[in-house]
Order: sequence, then structure tokens, then C-alpha cells
Amino acid sequence: MANAVSGVAVSEECVKVFQELRAGRAHRFVVYKMDDAVQQVVVEKVGGRDAGFDDLAAALPADDCRYAVYDLDFAVADATAAGAGEAPRSKIFFISWSPATAEVKSKMIYASSNEGFKKELEGVQIDVQATEPSELTLDILKDLAT
Repeated sequence: MANAVSGVAVSEECVKVFQELRAGRAHRFVVYKMDDAVQQVVVEKVGGRDAGFDDLAAALPADDCRYAVYDLDFAVADATAAGAGEAPRSKIFFISWSPATAEVKSKMIYASSNEGFKKELEGVQIDVQATEPSELTLDILKDLAT
């Protein structure tokens, strides 16, 4: 489906892999990029359930933009449980990665395609925008999730 603002399409594989992450919990993260012709968003890397946040961070280039989704598992105090306990939770983050060193054209294309692409990924719960590694840490995601 083409994005009306930027004219960039979203490959069917992007939605399929996201649904595997969301519904099937088959993946920990997915990194997306524009194809070489800047015509559509495609899957660049998929991290298995055993992958960690550091694997996602390593998959984001220092000098180019990307989109990513990350499935964060965490626990919260469960006030409804008989006795003290923690309840497992999960949140899916949509990450817009736009480092300062990326080309201006790339930043513009990713920014103009952001909302249209995010709408294709039904079930994203929290949106994060980052321009440098210090803005995208596991602690930041945990803070946003709770």
C-alpha cells in the first residue's frame, strides 16, 4: 500500500513479520528500511525471541534512518494476586531511528513516511523517536512501558 504523503509503499512482508511478532510472539524485534530505489519499506533484519535489546541497538546504523518494532517483556507488581507477586506484561514499541549523521534526504523520506507506515502495523502501543543511542536504551523503554 502506498503512503499518500511520501509515495512510499509498504511491502506485504513488513506487515506479515510484524503480525508474527505481535500475535505469534515469534520475534523479539524487526528492523525496517527503505529499499534501494526508495519505493517501499522492506524488512532488513528480524531478531528471534532469544535476541536482546543490544541486538536491536547493534542493528541500527549510525549514519542512516530506520524503523523498528521491539517487543519488551517486563513485570509489574500485581495488586490483585493473593500475596505479593509480579504479573508479566509486554509492550510493542515503534521506533523511528533518525541519527544526526544521516543524510537530510533520508531523514525527510523517513519522517514523511512515518505515520503511514505505523498505521500498517496494527497493535503498536508506544512510539519512540531517537536520534542518538542515548535516546534509545532499555531503561528508557522500560520507563515508557510502566
